Amino acid sequence: MKFANPERALRWAYETNSRPIGDNVDRHSEAALIIGLCERVLPVLHMAYVRIQFGREASGFPVLSNHLAHTFGTGLHSRRSIEKIIRAYCGEKIGLREIRKAMNCGMLKAASYRNQAYDALDVIHVQSMDRLRTEMEVRGYMAGQS
Repeated sequence: MKFANPERALRWAYETNSRPIGDNVDRHSEAALIIGLCERVLPVLHMAYVRIQFGREASGFPVLSNHLAHTFGTGLHSRRSIEKIIRAYCGEKIGLREIRKAMNCGMLKAASYRNQAYDALDVIHVQSMDRLRTEMEVRGYMAGQS
């Protein structure tokens, strides 16, 4: 199959893998190849991001949470509050008030932490997709490539 961009390829691969195989053995094989490619070429942090964002897998939270806690600097940051920020970034309906409550701080501080985390996650996303685009072009997964 050919994809317009790595994001579409990942969405398709994880969605396909989540369905029963049935008569779609070839599609499942191809989806597994795409996910396997990600696991081979992406660093651990970037793969954790892909697992959460595209696979909706909780297995990536410890690595990504630790990374974000380090970007926040000194202070106590609960894993639960950082996971809420990550979940909000990935599209869950979690508002700033809920994040503020989990972080046990004021609205301005919560907004600052959320914005810092979103910036860090944006960087991870761009780096991951750039690396995957290059690898997928080499293997012919991208539309317009042979």
